Amino acid sequence: MKLKAKRSLPFLIFMILFLFFSSPGLQASVMEFSIHDEVKLGEKFYNYIRAHYPIVYDPYVNTFIKGLSHRIIRAIPPQPFHITVDVIRDPQINAFAGPGGHVFLNTGIIELMDNEAELAAVICHELAHVTQRHLAQNIERERLLTVGSLVGMLAGALIGRSVGSAVAFGSVAGAQTAMLKYTREEEREADQIGIQYLTKAGFPPKAMIGAFEKLRRIKIMSGENNIPPYFLTHPGIEDRISYLSDMLKNLPSPHFHPSPIFLKIKALILGEYSDPARGIKMVEDVLKGASPCELTLARAILFSRLNQIKTAEKLFSHTKCAATIPVWYREMGIFYFNLGRLNTALKCLNLGLREYPDDYFALFFRGRIYGSQGKVDKALADLKRVLNYAPEDSEVHEVMGRILGRYRSPFLGFLHFAYAALYRGNKKMAMSYIKRASALAKTREEKRELKIFKKRFRAWKEL
Repeated sequence: MKLKAKRSLPFLIFMILFLFFSSPGLQASVMEFSIHDEVKLGEKFYNYIRAHYPIVYDPYVNTFIKGLSHRIIRAIPPQPFHITVDVIRDPQINAFAGPGGHVFLNTGIIELMDNEAELAAVICHELAHVTQRHLAQNIERERLLTVGSLVGMLAGALIGRSVGSAVAFGSVAGAQTAMLKYTREEEREADQIGIQYLTKAGFPPKAMIGAFEKLRRIKIMSGENNIPPYFLTHPGIEDRISYLSDMLKNLPSPHFHPSPIFLKIKALILGEYSDPARGIKMVEDVLKGASPCELTLARAILFSRLNQIKTAEKLFSHTKCAATIPVWYREMGIFYFNLGRLNTALKCLNLGLREYPDDYFALFFRGRIYGSQGKVDKALADLKRVLNYAPEDSEVHEVMGRILGRYRSPFLGFLHFAYAALYRGNKKMAMSYIKRASALAKTREEKRELKIFKKRFRAWKEL
């Protein structure tokens, strides 16, 4: 259940802005970039990111992030946007706010933070950009760009990005564009308003300084040559820490108890979503203050991904940890599934689902086991629940296609294969499968399903 990146993020910004600026009715005066315009652009931006980048769908991670972001959203003024906060599987230390209130956090920045208050500071900073409509203002300023100017912007974005660089939060929609980047004044405003949002949400304001301290450490460790040029034009980290420290004198400091869940989330992210060779070396550093069980979970997952089976199995055998880490049995079940020990995997997954019935990762693997055992009804029930949660997951559609095509309906089998190909970005294969499905469509319901697919295909083709 993992999406694969297909385009670079600078390319994404170039294409979305090109489509937006070249649309009829959007070449008027700079004052016409309305909230409605931003919402429409935001929808395209959000759909493109989810279609082309490895979004983390893990329900444990997303439930935690949703709870944290909702706590912050309740503390900010009412907004005309539906604000979303999603996680991208990317080790680079970055977070960004796109148009229309869509915020994205890289797994790398979650790993860097010591507690949820510091992560909340990152989100508050990005939401301050949203509430002040900084990106919209910059789009207004460059509203009448020509295609040539956009090509120049793209070149600047590509040159400005260095592979493996550490990126401070506050980038413009994740791209290092010369023309749409945030100004020093906008970054300062986002810092100052963001720290107020942080306090109103019940977090200590010093958490934002803690987040900047970590970015300063990364900057020192990486060196100036590894910092993108756009970052060097922002207010210096030392300056930002200084003026935020002055603000602390006039802000309340709520009493804060770090959530024990945060380190469990970090252990899972480090284990599942980091490079395993790097992750093994970083366990102690990333999970400072973690319990032995959290360290063991991260190591067990990492060693299993490195195919060090005996070591991973020994670590997973510490099932006493399952009492404090509900995700334990799910990860153990996935481990045994990958080894082909399906009966053991099924027992583990059932134990995990007993603790968390809506764990869609566990349901996905259980559905695959049921399918291999010929328990079609049980398999389809689990997989349909997964699709309700992640309707654009190509792997789930592929498994559904195999089971339905073999046991129930060739039409539905080809239909799900078409969706799987579409969501992998293979439009040619998607059309090949849908032609085979069309030849089998007989009922009114089947023809309706074809119309739904073709409508979805046109939307994705545009992206």
